[in-house]
Amino acid sequence: MAPSAVSSGGLVIQVIDLFRSFRLETGINDNPSGIATSLVAIGLIPSAPLDPTLAISTRALKFFDAMHLRCPHLLAQAFVKGLCVLHDAPYQPYFLCQFSISYDIYIQIKNGVQSRVNEALERGGDWRLRNVCPGCTYRLEGEDSLVFSMLVTMDGNDSLKRVLRKTTMYNDDGQPVYTSNETPDSRKVLGNYYLSRERVDKWVKDRIRQTVPLHLSEDQEENPCVSRWSNMVNELTARMWAVFNETGIFLALCRHGFVLVAVDMVQSGEMAKYPLSIVESLLDVFGSGIGGGYDIGCKFKTTLAGSELGPHAQSLGYTPLVGSFHGHAHNRLCQLSHLATYVKGLGLEDLEGCERFFLRSNALAASTRHTSPFHRQQQIVEYMKYTDTFETSQNLSLFTFFFIPVFSTQGFVNPGEFLVQNYCQALRIIEGESTLLKKMEKQGIQDGKVFEKWLEEERAYLKGLSQEPIEETMAMEYYQSLVDLKSCREKVKVIHTTYVKYDTTLPAPGILAGPPSKLSARKSTPEKQLKHAEEQEQRLLDKVQFLEQRLELEGERWTESSPGFQQAAVLVSKRRYQRSLDELEQLVVSRVFELTRMNLSQTGYKLRKHIAKALQSRSHGLANALKKYNVAANAMTPKAPTLSWNNVVEYAFLADFDLLRDCRQDICERPWAQPANRVLMDTYFRIQRAYEEIQRLNVEIHCVITHAVDEEAFLLAKEQEIRQSDRLLSHQICRYCIVRTQFNGLHLKRFKKLLSLRGFSGTLIPGVGVLTQIQRHGLSADLGARGNLGTQCHHDMEIAEQDLEEGEHDEQVEQELGDDLEALIAVLS
Repeated sequence: MAPSAVSSGGLVIQVIDLFRSFRLETGINDNPSGIATSLVAIGLIPSAPLDPTLAISTRALKFFDAMHLRCPHLLAQAFVKGLCVLHDAPYQPYFLCQFSISYDIYIQIKNGVQSRVNEALERGGDWRLRNVCPGCTYRLEGEDSLVFSMLVTMDGNDSLKRVLRKTTMYNDDGQPVYTSNETPDSRKVLGNYYLSRERVDKWVKDRIRQTVPLHLSEDQEENPCVSRWSNMVNELTARMWAVFNETGIFLALCRHGFVLVAVDMVQSGEMAKYPLSIVESLLDVFGSGIGGGYDIGCKFKTTLAGSELGPHAQSLGYTPLVGSFHGHAHNRLCQLSHLATYVKGLGLEDLEGCERFFLRSNALAASTRHTSPFHRQQQIVEYMKYTDTFETSQNLSLFTFFFIPVFSTQGFVNPGEFLVQNYCQALRIIEGESTLLKKMEKQGIQDGKVFEKWLEEERAYLKGLSQEPIEETMAMEYYQSLVDLKSCREKVKVIHTTYVKYDTTLPAPGILAGPPSKLSARKSTPEKQLKHAEEQEQRLLDKVQFLEQRLELEGERWTESSPGFQQAAVLVSKRRYQRSLDELEQLVVSRVFELTRMNLSQTGYKLRKHIAKALQSRSHGLANALKKYNVAANAMTPKAPTLSWNNVVEYAFLADFDLLRDCRQDICERPWAQPANRVLMDTYFRIQRAYEEIQRLNVEIHCVITHAVDEEAFLLAKEQEIRQSDRLLSHQICRYCIVRTQFNGLHLKRFKKLLSLRGFSGTLIPGVGVLTQIQRHGLSADLGARGNLGTQCHHDMEIAEQDLEEGEHDEQVEQELGDDLEALIAVLS
């Protein structure tokens, strides 16, 4: 680029616009406010603060900002190369540096303007979080109370890692020492999406470990799902490769998909401090009645109870939950307490919004992997802002129900698509209630309370299986010690009969002297074997005597003919069977997950091949585990059910395994264990959740409509108020109002479709917000927007009611005509 010059016409600078590049005489001479400020005033962002040679138009930067956030795969380098093609100029590497500088300034200006708007609207501090979602956070007078005042989901993702730039040095011992060589950057990303690292590090592993024993109840001592999830096992000690500094993000979303808070995972995996810090922030802002979904929510429940946050969370009624997708891989006993189908008040929410968010945010990885900490966080925050403002908000009134596996070219459908189609899906589920009642009558089931009772019986039954009785455990241990003692004594006897005493200082007769080390090892082997066997015999004898005291055995020691010995042998056989079943189940879980991952879109060729090889090797392990299980099953008295390869590979839910576990009692005749009744039970609970979803949607739709009306009226009133004193700021508030209200008409159009549904029980008439912003600020400006939109909602409701009444009348007339026709046919025949 040619250097700039200050001529009689002012500064001459090269300007890069979308479709042209040209030299511009700006008319700017020495300016007290600076050249850069003057260029920004005419819509140009310079690439240097002093003597800039190049400036990029705000139009080009805004275009890239919108396209990049819409499709994160479009990086700055690709965009700059595209501009070079449009401008018939060869690409130079320093173009990217100049563009990046201008883009940073553009983002800073954009956020600075938004900060001034927020200040004028008194929306600073944690206002964004308190009002992030109109369906979740807007409160109306007289609205129905719900079991959960707010539903959130949280999870971690390791796609947005950042490589740590470091230098390798060597200490005096010649060991490598790695030190960071990154340039210090004190800039902070505006907004309150991120929690500070200091707030997160309050919940470090040492502090948690010190507090865990303080608040655990008896039913929280062990979690049956720990062995199934690696982020359960390693949540306190998780580590990540040293090549990365930030190893991902951990965030929380509301059930409609709006981002609540996020934290960086730093040189670790999903440690417990991340969800703890997020729960703390949510409780501080939203208070009581929160239900939080997490893929290991059952384990996190124990962690939360054992932390200093536990009593506070319990007092506010925070409820850890498990998402629907991950829940089916949990232990059946865990499912009965945490699975979405069985949790009262949860409705049809799947609590898997983070998975859908990560499916799209993973595209940011290429632009954040090698950036500075500031630029990485800036990219992530800007993407969150864009998603909340333009995607989740737009699709708030439209939802594709989560049980239906709907895919698009971008993966899952947008998580913000929420209300209308979810209402329709809930009504379709409720329509199946009549069919359920007929099947219940056929099975001799009186009412739905029977299913509630069955659920409690199954929970009590599985809870009884979760721990072996202490008497049985000690008896089995005593039995195994006796068996081991007998085996050890036989080994000692064999060594005594084959051992010939000789002088250990001389070579054995007939053996040539060899290397000292080999000769010494050979001479000492019989002695060592005898010594070790005698020591092991004594240890086992001490253990047997100790267990005899604990069991308070009277008389002689158990023998193979003793009743207690034989009973313990049966118990050991059962335990061996159950552990074989555990191993088989674990391999099936891994197989199901890997098959699911291999068939997902955007899974690369190499990863598919890697998963295929893992599945191939795992199939051999699965076959061996199946063989081991069948041997243990045949050794049972009576024999346990054996499994074939087809049985194992077709198991879809782990509840099928849990029903094989009990060896102390026969459950085949229990009604809740019969397959037909289990299907009816799940159908019943799904219908109950559909009724709860209707109740929640009625509240949320009313809140969204009222918020749309109040928000538009408030912003228009504030614009008029500020226009008298600051027209520029008033213009920015007007722009902000356009963005905040641009989807109101679309939402209302979608909501009007609900009026034609026979089962719709909500209202589209705006309500009264609890201390609305208009009331809070005492604004008396013209609120025509609320009147116009409110009147339209009232009018739509009246028309819908008339149409519904006319439809019912028409159906009644048709029914009467049909009855008359049938009667006439009967007479004629």
